Amino acid sequence: MTPIRIVLVLAAFAGALVGCATDTVTELRQVSGPSAPTDGRRRAEVHTGLAGEYYQRGNLTVALASTRDAISADPTYAAAHNMQGLVYMQLREDPAAREAFERALRLDPVNAEILNNYGWFLCLRNDNQRGMEYIMRAVQDQRYATPEKALLSAGLCMRRQNRNTEAEEYLRRAVLIRPNLLGALFTLSALTYERGAYKDAEAYITRYSRLGPPTLDSLVLGVKIARANGDKMGADSFLQQLRRLYPEDPQTRELILGASR
Repeated sequence: MTPIRIVLVLAAFAGALVGCATDTVTELRQVSGPSAPTDGRRRAEVHTGLAGEYYQRGNLTVALASTRDAISADPTYAAAHNMQGLVYMQLREDPAAREAFERALRLDPVNAEILNNYGWFLCLRNDNQRGMEYIMRAVQDQRYATPEKALLSAGLCMRRQNRNTEAEEYLRRAVLIRPNLLGALFTLSALTYERGAYKDAEAYITRYSRLGPPTLDSLVLGVKIARANGDKMGADSFLQQLRRLYPEDPQTRELILGASR
């Protein structure tokens, strides 16, 4: 069986939608430092916050400039280097991204958000073993307020390596913590479909569809799952949405032809 294509999202905030996995893997929250706020630190916080907003909007040039302003105001502010790493990662300037993340970790070596971001960056660049080491340090941090984000990173990193059993385990743990984690729900639906657990796949795609707007990938997967379950009404519903939203896509035409045979 051909694996379902998973779009791995590098959106700025949870809820930013690109492709099918609609939850962010990267973390953009301010990374708190140990020192008391100073004027330089306050300016750095403001510029880092602005960088995050521009990053969310896709204005990477201004986001990068804002991170530079933040670092100029306070070179010891780990969040600014972390944010700069995310921007460089999106720009695919890998040496600069790596350097920024490593500077952030030198300043705050146990910060789970930075560990997760750097680990995800490494997984995306196929340095999977090191990436998982950083991600698992984030998962295991008892102080981490959002461990489901690191579990999502771990699941997607395993998915990229076709280690689907491990991917499913991490993603199940993620949705136990946060039942509305869209990226995990979609990927679990794809994984369970691929291994023939069609009822489980239906449950996950139904939860996903109730929580997030339809995407090409989620609708295509929905049609395939409904057909596998013999659910003609469900398949027709997904197919109607594909006709309306993505009428010219080759996958839509292929599924329409399949329905007419």
